[in-house]
Amino acid sequence: MRCIHLLGFFGVLHGISEWIIMLRVMGVYQEIDSGLYLVETFVNGASYAFLLSFAIALLVRERLKYLNLHIWIPAMIFTLWCFFYLGRYYGAPVQVYRHITLFNHLTRYFMGFPGALLSGVAYYLSGRQLRLLKLPVYARLYSVAGVLFIVYGITAGLLTPQMTGSYQNVTAVETIIMTSRLPIELLRAGSAIGITILTIRLFDSFCWEMQERLNEYAQRQLLLQERKKTTRMVHDQIIQRLFGAGIYIENMLGKEPATYEEGLLVLKDELNATIGEARAFLKSFSESSLVMEDFQENLQHLVDRFRMQSQAKLDFEYHVPPMVLGKLSAEKNAQLYYIVQEALLNIQKHAQASHVRLTATSNLEELVIRIEDNGIGISLTSDSFQGFGIRSMKERAEKMNATIHFERRQSHTYVTIMVPWEER
Repeated sequence: MRCIHLLGFFGVLHGISEWIIMLRVMGVYQEIDSGLYLVETFVNGASYAFLLSFAIALLVRERLKYLNLHIWIPAMIFTLWCFFYLGRYYGAPVQVYRHITLFNHLTRYFMGFPGALLSGVAYYLSGRQLRLLKLPVYARLYSVAGVLFIVYGITAGLLTPQMTGSYQNVTAVETIIMTSRLPIELLRAGSAIGITILTIRLFDSFCWEMQERLNEYAQRQLLLQERKKTTRMVHDQIIQRLFGAGIYIENMLGKEPATYEEGLLVLKDELNATIGEARAFLKSFSESSLVMEDFQENLQHLVDRFRMQSQAKLDFEYHVPPMVLGKLSAEKNAQLYYIVQEALLNIQKHAQASHVRLTATSNLEELVIRIEDNGIGISLTSDSFQGFGIRSMKERAEKMNATIHFERRQSHTYVTIMVPWEER
């Protein structure tokens, strides 16, 4: 959903190129037919560049998003294509239609077909992931759309038309070729229409799911507020009962020691009842599904403590939406808390850093915590890397089936913890 706008750009530009084709076929502007053909091929190439960008954005893993490969790779290919396309057109005597047709084929082979093929693969892989997440309807939609993308790539990218001239000067051989291509064009159009319909279905499904999650989130918020209210009430009752017990003991001290036994028994029953009630309430409101509501607050406590004890500047960014797909158990929450605490403590003690960044993000599969500092770093082969603190972080990550990475890049140290959701 974060990169669907790239597919939208592809659709708009490709639609414009198809309309230019229709103008050429109808011969509306026959006097500038070669110029229209030049613009058509250029717009078509730009549309395929966006399709390739969309495909790469879907396939690149979260940890490599910062490289912006989905921008740089298509941009470089399209720039090189434009350089030779326009440079040869304006700089050397060429047969116009054959030159444009050649580069029209090149943009289909090197951007159109790879873009559609990779999009199909990405859709299919997304379908597999959603099937693992027990979302079979979405998985089926993605898988079918993936197959249609591949069909579109073959019909629009590999099986290109053999036209080499103006639509107003079609030879008999070219007419036969165009007629024989009719089933292929119908297949291409059908696959494109299928992709459009399935994309709209996915939008509708996501809107429905978001509404369901909003309702679920509202219920969870009500339950959370009730939990806090009840916890405060229990806390107040405990304090009052303990205060009452203290007064009861003071009153006992003014009586004869022979009467202490009866008073102590009463006091014991009162304290046991208080402890039992407190445990019952706290246990009933410690469900794992509510743990994520406290996760941001727990991280904020670590951040506040670090800022009080260290001179380094700490930036904290929390990008985990309230309606996450999964949840973390209380045990995983605690283990992750201690890992982040140990990482910040190591920075405070050893890194000599002036700037630290703590970021929390999430996706369909996992919760991702990234800690970055500009300190002196740590050698990944040194003995200190095998110290107790680092070893403890690794052991905690292993206990909760998480992945932890230590990386030194461009004078910055990165610690990345990826914790899969409970459903995974």
